[in-house]
Amino acid sequence: MISETLNLWDNGAVTLPKEWREKYGTKHFLAKENSKGYLVIMPILDVEYYEDDDGSFGLRFPTGIEMGELIKLWEEGMEEAKKIRKKKPKKSQKK
Repeated sequence: MISETLNLWDNGAVTLPKEWREKYGTKHFLAKENSKGYLVIMPILDVEYYEDDDGSFGLRFPTGIEMGELIKLWEEGMEEAKKIRKKKPKKSQKK
């Protein structure tokens, strides 16, 4: 685990180390206080995959998504689904 000392500027901004900003590839971070009273900073990824206990799953876009990007991702997902369906052997029908 890497620890860094961060500076708080007069306007309330905190500068994260360049290494962290580049590592996570996002400009969006979530800062929250945990149950022990520590401040935790986590990257918010532009696309998050999730699975719920009830078996549902999907993608979240916590910082939003442009319409064109959503359409592109949808089309890529549909093409991938077609490839997967083609690879699955068809069930034989019993009469």
